[in-house]
Amino acid sequence: MLHTLLRPVALVVVSLVAIASAAAQEAPPKSNYYELDKVHLAKRNNTYVLVHTITSTTSKDRFWALVEVNNTDGSRKCEWLKVLEPKQRYHFECPVDATAGQKYPSRVRVYSNAKLTNRELFYEPVLDITADRLSGAAESNSTGTVVPDGTFEAGEPTLPTTFKPTWYRRVDKGFGMRAYENSGDLTVTSDEVLFVDGKKTVRIPRNEILSVRWEPLPNDIANHWVVVRFKTEEGKEDGVAFRDGGRIGLRGETGPIYQALHYAGKK
Repeated sequence: MLHTLLRPVALVVVSLVAIASAAAQEAPPKSNYYELDKVHLAKRNNTYVLVHTITSTTSKDRFWALVEVNNTDGSRKCEWLKVLEPKQRYHFECPVDATAGQKYPSRVRVYSNAKLTNRELFYEPVLDITADRLSGAAESNSTGTVVPDGTFEAGEPTLPTTFKPTWYRRVDKGFGMRAYENSGDLTVTSDEVLFVDGKKTVRIPRNEILSVRWEPLPNDIANHWVVVRFKTEEGKEDGVAFRDGGRIGLRGETGPIYQALHYAGKK
């Protein structure tokens, strides 16, 4: 009994350690398979751009990079899901406001498989726009491939598809001992997103989805969630979140949920 009770606690402790380590990084983590340059400010013609550069150093392995640039209020600025081919160099360039004092947090994840279940890297820098950075910004490096903003290289899912067990919570969920509010079945169809747990049913028409993001949420610093923001029948904006709940949240297969919901969110 005691062992069973301790398992969710262990999950939180392990996750907290991993996130604290990532947040404390001042430089990109090292890898035997790819190189990350430190995030920097550059110019592309007459536009200032925040630049992440990833170079594959492996001769045969493919990796998947999920790169996000945010505004300080948490809203999305730029986003990519890109396959990293062997021995290739990629630039992820996000146009930014060239005003000293602006800050742009980023999240970079690199995975070793297409399901995004085995994360090899986590990097969370914040780029401060300063007068020195603006005056020192050079033309962005021309060697390598510039990945267009919005690139999402994931296979089209077979719909309908169901994920279970899936954790559910409201974005504005208050504090609680559990990270989730309900655990049930999440089904994505060509028309809607449907979550059912026997007591609660959440139905989101596909054409009412405003955005799909993979992000941390308030009152849960241990987990990242796939957040679906949408319009209600009353025309108000709302948001709910999902993540894989298998093995008490330890299975780690939230990636396929993200890909299916991201596809559903495309108009």
